[in-house]
Amino acid sequence: MDWRNRIGLYGSYFLGMAAIGFTLPYLPLYLSEKGLSDRAIGIVSTLAALSGLAQFPVGLWSDRVGWRKPFLVVALAAAAVSTVLLRGAHDAIWLGFLVVLFAENGVCRAIVESLSGAEAAALAPEGGVGSALGALRFWKPIGIVLAALAGSRVSERYGVAAMLLPLAVAQGLAVIAALLIHEPGGRRGGKRDALVSRDGGADEGGIEGRPAAGWFPRDAALWTFMAAMILYHAANAPGGVYLGLFLKRDLQAPDRVLAYAFAVSMVAWMLVVRPAGWLADRWGRKPLLIAGWAIMAARLGLLALIRNPWAAVANQFLDGLGNGLFAVVAAAWVTDRFADPRRSGEAQVLVGSCLVAGSALGPAVAGFLVGPLGYRGLFAALAGVGAAATAVVVLFVPESLTRNDQPRATGPMATTSDLSTSP
Repeated sequence: MDWRNRIGLYGSYFLGMAAIGFTLPYLPLYLSEKGLSDRAIGIVSTLAALSGLAQFPVGLWSDRVGWRKPFLVVALAAAAVSTVLLRGAHDAIWLGFLVVLFAENGVCRAIVESLSGAEAAALAPEGGVGSALGALRFWKPIGIVLAALAGSRVSERYGVAAMLLPLAVAQGLAVIAALLIHEPGGRRGGKRDALVSRDGGADEGGIEGRPAAGWFPRDAALWTFMAAMILYHAANAPGGVYLGLFLKRDLQAPDRVLAYAFAVSMVAWMLVVRPAGWLADRWGRKPLLIAGWAIMAARLGLLALIRNPWAAVANQFLDGLGNGLFAVVAAAWVTDRFADPRRSGEAQVLVGSCLVAGSALGPAVAGFLVGPLGYRGLFAALAGVGAAATAVVVLFVPESLTRNDQPRATGPMATTSDLSTSP
């Protein structure tokens, strides 16, 4: 990857994801100030997450045409516009629509997350997919931490809504950075190459292993891992939605503690993603997958017991470790199973779609449980779901990284899988 693409890809990802420093600690509080109840916040979070399923056809389309830059630019621009409009929104329906565009797992950031990862994976050298994804994901927590820490000062002095203006500027700069990306593919290159099969012939059905019409892989391990990923996010997502409210209402924490909690999580993420990618390429994926799932469950269980806001802040280090491992190793596992660099967009949006499904399911159920169970009871129940998800990974998810010294004809990932969709 040349320096122009490094600046464009890493810069747009860094700036585009920085707004999560607002959405995680402050968006639920902002929506509460606008008059939304806890249940309504859960419903809006669910709708935002469901909208992220749009990333799947977008990812398939990007693989088909061989371009990802236009999709990244449009998604980043829509996020920037929603940031500007969110401050003046008052009507519940209009507010909910803007949150769908703006939220952490909403349609815009879901597309940016997946297609940025697809771009990094497609450009990875042989045997370096994990490291490439780790290098990209490293930039996400930096922007989030800076936004959260700056937001803590702005919110205490001027109010939560004042944070949206500087965030809008950052989102606009993300669009400019994305315009720097130069892709050599497209219809004259990427698509033509994508239609060439491993034996040198043409794949009349489209991208190899998947006919032009439909997507239904015959890979039991992949479906099992998809279930494990959905369970992961079904347990983890409500922790992000309700942690700020828990700190504020049950533990009487000041606003700055909310920023510190998510900053600690992002610092842990930043520390783990690069070594996670390096280790996953050398040790294999499964040991790190088990660690990520187990850490997520342990973090939720501890959160149900915590009585001090600073202990909750320290506990967020586990949140960052678990999510950092997931972000790199889960994406590498699915890329392995597809075993085709021409389908990197499809592989990444599959991971993102499972994130969306779990992030929709978790808050939807949690919105009805948080009232009768309270925040602590909810976190304990979520820890049980996380433990079940960990058991699925331990018992049913195989190692995906194969050791093969033979170079593949079509790209870097030295892995095998039967993802054929036809008899």
